[in-house]
Amino acid sequence: MTLDTGSIATPYDYGAGEISTNGALQPGLVYETSTTDYLNYLCGRGYNRSTIKSISTTVPDGFDCPKNSTVDYISNMNYPSIAVSELKGKESKKVTRTVTNVGGAGETVYTVSIDAPEEVDVKVIPEKLKFGKNNEKQSYQVVFTPTVPTLQKEVPGSITWTNGKHQVRSPFVVTSKSSES
Repeated sequence: MTLDTGSIATPYDYGAGEISTNGALQPGLVYETSTTDYLNYLCGRGYNRSTIKSISTTVPDGFDCPKNSTVDYISNMNYPSIAVSELKGKESKKVTRTVTNVGGAGETVYTVSIDAPEEVDVKVIPEKLKFGKNNEKQSYQVVFTPTVPTLQKEVPGSITWTNGKHQVRSPFVVTSKSSES
């Protein structure tokens, strides 16, 4: 994929969106992002409960930042695209996503395919999502493991879930730098 200028497009250019307007009306799977996802994102960015309450009017009663909030909370926001930072050495990072079947077919099976750069080993668990009905939710994990000691640049890739009718693509970017940079 290229830009109008002819240069190679990156995940920052094309994201997780649909080009076809009809495709957007029938996505197959959706990632439902909750208020708590956004609040945990803020916790991962270093904000505490009182600061979050001062900038947001939708903090549920009893909400508090998870103990020892880290940038990993940012990666676990239930969103179609995935950003993983501080991937170094031999340590793996795991993110979790939950999708809802809205494909209208009821019973269906989605199989994953992975487009990963050689600098990162990417595994998706499970490799198949089996839905018995519409509006059913299934979760999966993506495990990122570096194959080089230090990533020299941001490395993009994607995972795509397919059931024969729908293709649901989630781009990712992995870096060895902190998301604070």
